[in-house]
Order: sequence, then structure tokens, then C-alpha cells
Amino acid sequence: MNSENSERLQSSFPPLYRLRKFDPLRHETHTVFAIWGFECGDGWMDLIYRLSQAITAHIESTGLDVVATQVKEKFGTLRFYVDGGDEEVFRLIDAAEHESATICELCGAPGILVTKGWHSTRCDSCDAR
Repeated sequence: MNSENSERLQSSFPPLYRLRKFDPLRHETHTVFAIWGFECGDGWMDLIYRLSQAITAHIESTGLDVVATQVKEKFGTLRFYVDGGDEEVFRLIDAAEHESATICELCGAPGILVTKGWHSTRCDSCDAR
């Protein structure tokens, strides 16, 4: 994901993405997110933003402490890992991960999960590249 979209997510949802800022003096176990950031294409930006809004609203209504530890593509779909959370947070994540198989990871257009060779979710235009 490009730096502009990464910064938009971090600034819009600072508690959820607080591990995204790398601090070499902190000795936390989840530095993968701080080092690698959002490991997916910009086409999923709106999906991740909507998921972040839903998780944040749930956090605010319940007082849960939820923090994203990794956001990436794996086997062609979104993977969104958190520490904390409850059944509702994991239901929201599961729904977004399933939806990612219908959205082109590169451009955000409707897409399909392509499993020839490397798994990826692409629209017709991006799959032809």
C-alpha cells in the first residue's frame, strides 16, 4: 500500500494502528507491522478503511483494547490480524477477508480470486497485465 493511504489509515484510526509507528526503544513482540506496514495493494484501501471504522466503533462502544498487528495479502485475500478483540471484532474481520476475494487488490474494481500460479484477486484489466 502506498504511503499516502498508509498515513490516512494511521491518522484516522490511531489507537487501532498504534503499533504501525516503529520505535526501536520499544521491545514489543509485534514489530512486524511497524517494519513492513500494510502489505497489500491500494485497491483494498476502501475495504480496510471500512473495516477500521467498524472495529473502532465497536472498540468505542465496548471499551475493548484492540490493536492491529499485521495487515497483508495472503493466498490472494486480505489477512487482518489483531491483538485483543471479541467475537464481533473477529466477525467483522472474517467478513472483510471474504469480501476481499471480490475486489481487485490493485485498483479496487470488482474482481475475482485467480488461482493460476500465484493466488491474487484481480479485475479483468489488472489480470491481463
